[in-house]
Amino acid sequence: MRICYICVGGFGHVAPYLNYFKSAGHDVYFISLSTAVDYDVTTYNVGIGGKYSKTQGKWKYPFSMLKARRLVHRIKPDIVHTHYVTSGGLAGLVCNFHPTITTVHGSDINESIKSNLWKFLLKIVFEQADCVNTCTEDQKGKVMSLGISPDKIRVLTLGVDTAKFAYMPRQWDSIQNTLRLVTTRRLEKIYDHPTIIRALTILRRKKINFKMTFVAGGPLQNDLKKHAEQEGLADYIEFLGGVGKDKIVDILQNNDIFLSAPVCDGISIALLEAMAVGLFPIVSQIDVNSDWLKDGEDGFLHKVGDSGSLAECILKIRDNYQLAASAVQNNRKKVVELADTKTNMGRLEKIYEQLISKKIYETKQRLFPECDGRNSIK
Repeated sequence: MRICYICVGGFGHVAPYLNYFKSAGHDVYFISLSTAVDYDVTTYNVGIGGKYSKTQGKWKYPFSMLKARRLVHRIKPDIVHTHYVTSGGLAGLVCNFHPTITTVHGSDINESIKSNLWKFLLKIVFEQADCVNTCTEDQKGKVMSLGISPDKIRVLTLGVDTAKFAYMPRQWDSIQNTLRLVTTRRLEKIYDHPTIIRALTILRRKKINFKMTFVAGGPLQNDLKKHAEQEGLADYIEFLGGVGKDKIVDILQNNDIFLSAPVCDGISIALLEAMAVGLFPIVSQIDVNSDWLKDGEDGFLHKVGDSGSLAECILKIRDNYQLAASAVQNNRKKVVELADTKTNMGRLEKIYEQLISKKIYETKQRLFPECDGRNSIK
């Protein structure tokens, strides 16, 4: 197959798609709407210089999308796959190529669906696409709320490399002495790290011994450090400021409890990585997390923005550590079955093949309407 991907250059989750399908022997092209790193595939940067962000450079997208349209018609791919509906999805709409599959990742629909203008645009993008890929059932429901048929939607997450993020057995009784806590979420407002710090303050006041590691960096890192210092937590919290993917595996394997407090989210690859490695998850009670975790069995779900609820959950697993042993094994099994990258890319490959075959069949019927279809590809 000749596959063309379209998204912004800074969207790191596109890399596993590019790598998998290139290694599988397909011709892979990447049209980047802004500056991209080298992914070792044929790449076209159609960005117009400068910075693209939530507040800067958005006016440049229409020009980049027109460039993308010309490239798609020059490349003549078998299929186009766009990512992040509010950027790549719109580019796919402009390209008007079939078949096109567009993937919804999270905030692109969670935030945009609140705007009447974006609801209108999202509906058009989804209607023109031949397939809409959502990462969660919650996202599927939001797409359907725009009048999109469920027959067009495929729920499939990128997932994680479960061989790389290998399961690490733990001595769970040790958490009664020291709680080893970690989060790998970016230090951004949407992930509500202040709630975590306030919860840790409660633990410290109760004289609970713990070590908390914030692995990722982000724009709020300095503010969070100051917050931790003000609460007297400087000796209990470490900010790593971001590390390579290989180091993340080691860090996760050397901790016990994964914390995440987003106010809203798409499918959290960070959560799936933690589940694959065998950490006990304590995350906010939002629909996407409830899709993966049953509260009190697979992990604990705390109230959004409620530091008291989060602290209570941490204390609960400390005092009932036997629960963790069975929970983490079940979580690992769940990720392997439903969210292994290699397995899910194989499933996506079959979706590509079905969409391409459908286009061939429809083209043949259009060109040769006298055919009865008995010998057509279906």
